[in-house]
This record gives sequence, C-alpha cells and structure tokens, in this order.
Amino acid sequence: MKQVISIIIFLAALSFTQAAQGQAQLRAQATVDGDIVTLGDLFTGIGELAVQEVGPAPTPGRSATYKASHLIAIARSHGLEWRPKGSSSRLVVSRGGATIDEGEVVELLRREFRQQGAVGRIKVRLNRLRDSVLRPHKAGGLRIDDLTYDSDGGAFSAYIRSEISEHEAQRLLLRGRVKFVAKVPVLTRNIRKGKQISSSDLKWAEVSLRLLGDQSIETFDQIIGLAANRNLRQNQSLKPSDLRTPIMIPKGTMVTVSLKAGGISLTGSGRALEDGSHGETIQIMNLQSKRTLEASVIAPSHVSVELRRQVAVAITVNR
Repeated sequence: MKQVISIIIFLAALSFTQAAQGQAQLRAQATVDGDIVTLGDLFTGIGELAVQEVGPAPTPGRSATYKASHLIAIARSHGLEWRPKGSSSRLVVSRGGATIDEGEVVELLRREFRQQGAVGRIKVRLNRLRDSVLRPHKAGGLRIDDLTYDSDGGAFSAYIRSEISEHEAQRLLLRGRVKFVAKVPVLTRNIRKGKQISSSDLKWAEVSLRLLGDQSIETFDQIIGLAANRNLRQNQSLKPSDLRTPIMIPKGTMVTVSLKAGGISLTGSGRALEDGSHGETIQIMNLQSKRTLEASVIAPSHVSVELRRQVAVAITVNR
C-alpha cells in the first residue's frame, strides 16, 4: 500500500514539474522591490515555483544581468527544462528605489559651499551623474564629503553620501563647475572720460567675483551724478577710481583768477592746464607772465588763488 502511495506522489510531482517546464518563459525584463530575487522574477508560467529564492537583489537603484548560462543553471536547479533562444539571451533585473533629483544635489552643494565660507550668489553646474543618487532611509542620512574647489570658482569635486539602509551607504563622485557672483551696477553704454553718469546709464548685472575687486561699487547711488575718470566700457563694473566729481572747468578753458587778501581783491585771467571739479586744485597758466600757479575751482570758469608769495609774483593784476 505504501509503495502505491509513493508511486502516486511521484507521478503527481512529475506531472506538476512537466507542466511547469512546458509553460516556463523568460521575462522580457524584471524589476524587484525587496532584497531577494525569486524564480518568478525571472520566469513566467511556473506556478508555485515562482516563490523560490534565486539570490540577493541588486542594491536599490542598481541592476544585475543574468546571462544565458546563469539562467540555464537556475532553471535546471529548480526542475525547469527551459532553454534560451540563443547564447545572447539575458535578463536584466533592476531594483527600484527613490532617487534624488539634480536640483536637490545642487542645493546640497550650495549649502556646503556656504558653510565653507563662499560668498556671493553660488551658481553650480553639475556634470552628468554616472548613477542616480538614492534617497536615504532616514532624515539626515545625506551629506556632501571632501568638497574641493578654488575660492575664485571654477572646477570642483566632491562626494555625496546617502545612507540607503541601516547597513549600506551609497557614495558617488560629483564633478562640475561653480561660479560665485555678485549683483552690481554696470554701464549700459560706453562712457567717455569726463561725461557725467545718470541712472539711464546703469543696470544691474551678475558679475563673477573673480572679476570684481575689493573696491567694486555696489549701489547706483554711489555712481549717479559722478563723471567718468577715464573712458569706460559698456557692461563694465565700476570702482571708485573710475569716477570723479563732474568737471567744472575742462582743460584749456579760459578762467578768471581771483585773489583776496585783507581788504584787497585782485582778479586776473588764465588758462586751465588740466580738468578741474568743484573744490579741486588745478594748474593755471597766467596768460601775461606765462607762469603757472595753483588755484581752487569755485565755479565754472572761475578759480581762486591762496595768497602766497610766489602767487603774488606770478599773477598779473587787473584793477
């Protein structure tokens, strides 16, 4: 009796296995969510055999390729008479996992640049990532390590570390370029030396800190109403040495020279040998004696002379 029962069980098992063998087909692709790859992840039509474990799943966000020889061995070990269509047959098994987009990576880099003392607005251009950055399993499990860059900007490198499980961490190399910029006033057009600058001559622009000096002007109010101290270019940022108070007496202008001493007031004529703004001291040539003297600009075409012995000699007085 026992022998009959054994034969019946054997035949039933054989029938089930043969049925499974006849229906087994390789999947076109496979995606797993857990830590284990099962037989059902690889083949269809295998009934209860689908729950049999085949091996560990890839790391979240990664994939593993099962080649034809490997698939044949797996099929045989589970009683499947599956055969590949050719030696090139293979199956890629991918494991899902929440990933972090590039924007989040860039923002994390910005914070790290800032913590390391970077100033200005930080503009990061990230090279294409070789792999996706997986989201950590808990808050605080994501950070930037070994950030290397030049204080003026340019190329940078770093690693991003994500703790994707209690016992596993992902560490990826990041490369790209960073630019530190400031928003400053720049010229909307070329300005010739001596020309006064108005609000319409200015606009805001982002300029790399590498191109800005320590003395760069940061507001419109520091510029409007002043004149160019030299020829200035369009889109040029400005520093105090580029500007001066507007020229009241241009070089070569005929001027009236005044000298007051005690109750005596003397006037004469001269020619400006250099540009002069209000309150500046410039060189004046006495037209009659051809001597030069220093005079302070007090109004258009009008200068005053400080009483000195050499000035009294140099000026020709018109009473």
